[in-house]
Amino acid sequence: MIDPSAGVTSPSLAALLHERQDPTAILNSLVRSVAGVIGAAIASADGRSIAHSDQLNHDPGRAAMIAATMGLAGQLIGVVGGRQLEEVVVRSDAGSVIVFAVGSEGVLTVLAKPSTNLHHITTEVRARVETLRSVVRGGT
Repeated sequence: MIDPSAGVTSPSLAALLHERQDPTAILNSLVRSVAGVIGAAIASADGRSIAHSDQLNHDPGRAAMIAATMGLAGQLIGVVGGRQLEEVVVRSDAGSVIVFAVGSEGVLTVLAKPSTNLHHITTEVRARVETLRSVVRGGT
């Protein structure tokens, strides 16, 4: 008889708990979950780097630049009568930078190849938003 689960491994409970608490593991999981995502980083709203995926180098300037982008975008949403910023998308021929508000305390940056499904990224981020908020609260 063939065992249909043979060769299939599930993460252990310990691994799942570790990933849920470790900001780098959360970001690496996000990168792995969407084809075309090449990196992710999380920072406080005031521009302090909290964590980044293994694919990115540590760059404190990136965190400050992303926080400033969110601040400016937050001012711009008033033009359309909005009150709460959700995300900023910057597209180029080389790819996309998607910056998500993580509550009022933080920002998540996702870097993606040009052909990446941005809706899929948004879906994956929303599934992790509460975990990301706790990471930002713990890192600030």
